[in-house]
Amino acid sequence: MSVRIGFIGTGGIAQRHLQTLSENPEAQLIAYCDLELARAQKAAAEYGGNAYQDFEKMLESEQLDALVICTPPFAHGDIELAACAIQQAGVTTVVAYKYRWEDHVQKGREMLADQTIGLVFGNFWTSTPGASWWRVKSQSGGQMIEQTTHIMDMARFMVGEVERVQAFGTLQAMNKVYPDFDIWDATVANLEFANGAVGTISSTCLSENWGQSSLRVIAQKVTVEVKGGEGIGWVDANGAGEYERQIDGYQREANTFVEAIISGDRSEIYSDYADAVKTLAVTEACNLSIENGGEVIAISEILG
Repeated sequence: MSVRIGFIGTGGIAQRHLQTLSENPEAQLIAYCDLELARAQKAAAEYGGNAYQDFEKMLESEQLDALVICTPPFAHGDIELAACAIQQAGVTTVVAYKYRWEDHVQKGREMLADQTIGLVFGNFWTSTPGASWWRVKSQSGGQMIEQTTHIMDMARFMVGEVERVQAFGTLQAMNKVYPDFDIWDATVANLEFANGAVGTISSTCLSENWGQSSLRVIAQKVTVEVKGGEGIGWVDANGAGEYERQIDGYQREANTFVEAIISGDRSEIYSDYADAVKTLAVTEACNLSIENGGEVIAISEILG
C-alpha cells in the first residue's frame, strides 16, 4: 500500500519532513499548500504532485490518506478542523516531538524507569530565529511554546507528568533589536512533578552566536544528561558512560506514522494529539505564570 500524503506549509521545518518522507518507499507525496505559492510549487517540482495556495481547495481536490501540517502556531486550528475532527473521527495522529523516537532518549528513560528522581534541569538557549512571526507572542506563543516545548516534552517523557509550574521572564534586549519583539528574552520555569521530583527549565533567544539545549535528570542512583539530539551521558555506581544517538527521530517518527496508517497499529506512536496537548498545557501554564507575576499555576487549570 502506498500512503498518499499532502503537506500544508512547505517552508522552514517542512523541508526536513519532506525529505524524510520522500525516503520512505511506502509514502507518496502528492500535494503541497503554502500561502507563498512559489514555495509549494518548488516542493511539487522536487517531489512530484500538485501545488496549492488554498488548503481547503487542496483537501477538496486531492484524495489523501495523510496530511502533514507544518505551519506556525498561529495558523493551527482551522486546518485541523477542516481536515478532520480528531477525537470524533478517530484518525491516526503523530505530533513531531521527535526526541521521543530517538534511541538515546529512550535509553535514558529506561535507565530512570525504576529510580527515585529528585531534580530535573533543562534548557533551550539560542539566538532569535529570522521568521518575523516568531518574535510576536500572539503568533508564536513565545519561545517556551515554539522551541522549549521540546525540552518540556522530553521531561514529561522521561520523568512523568508535571502538576504545577511557576515561571518568570525578562525582556530587556531583543525589543531594541526588533521593534515588534514582544516575547521574553529569557524565561525560567520551576516545575513540580506528580512523582515528587522538582525541576527548572530555562530558555533564552538573545545569544547571537551560540546555542545549546539539554536535559539533566538526577535520581538517587543515577544521573542522566541528554545532550540535545546528540546522545546521553550518565554516572552511576559503575562509573561514567556515554551513548551516541543511532536513530534519527525525524526518520523514525515519519516511518511510524506511515506504518500506523497502513497497519492500524498505533503502539509505536509515542506522541499523539491527546498526549501533546498535555505538553502544550505545561508551556501555556508557564506563560500564564509569567504574565501573573510568578503565580503558581496548576496544569489541571489549563486542561480543564
